[in-house]
Amino acid sequence: MLFEVRCPGCHALGWCPCAECIGALCDPELASVPGAESVALLFSHDGVGREFIHALKYRGERAIARWLGESLALAHLAAPAQGSIDTAAALPARIDTAAALPARIDTVTWAPTTAAHRRSRGFDQAETLARTTAKALRVRPARLLRRIGTRAQSGASRTERLHGPRFNARVRVAGRRILLVDDVLTTGATLRAATAALLDARAASVHVAACARRGHDGAASVA
Repeated sequence: MLFEVRCPGCHALGWCPCAECIGALCDPELASVPGAESVALLFSHDGVGREFIHALKYRGERAIARWLGESLALAHLAAPAQGSIDTAAALPARIDTAAALPARIDTVTWAPTTAAHRRSRGFDQAETLARTTAKALRVRPARLLRRIGTRAQSGASRTERLHGPRFNARVRVAGRRILLVDDVLTTGATLRAATAALLDARAASVHVAACARRGHDGAASVA
């Protein structure tokens, strides 16, 4: 049985996403996450980029999830410090997963969403991204964080977002080099809290990779 594959940006049949929509992605504002050794970002949460995230987050489209995960893997490998991937070079046919060996991380994990969001959507988009990223890097994904509390970041004010969620790390974190994956970075509070939890649990290092950077506040770092 054949299934239609459409680009989430323009809805054209064929590649997901198509080359034209990849070329229309806007570069993200760079950000740093305290404690993280590197931060890789793919694009700005505007226009086509927003459509890519919505296709993943609210429609669970597997094709864009795979492309985003593979792109995050490349972005992580291309980010020795803070930086972003060249999205124009991230066409699916050009993604060489063999280039990910040897990986500079041991485990890919994610900042889990709230239980309410997981129930309403039927999945955790950050977990989906982490698993596709881990597959591209040929390392194991692992659920290393537990979210404390039920307040979601989506729909919260900037002041509320800055307080962020809290996380506990599992005991098996010690000594691991970890890539922490999420879909959107806004104030950075979620990734900051998740990074801190992993480091508090004695992770050897934490690298961060997120698909989209939301907001244009002119800040070079997220504190």
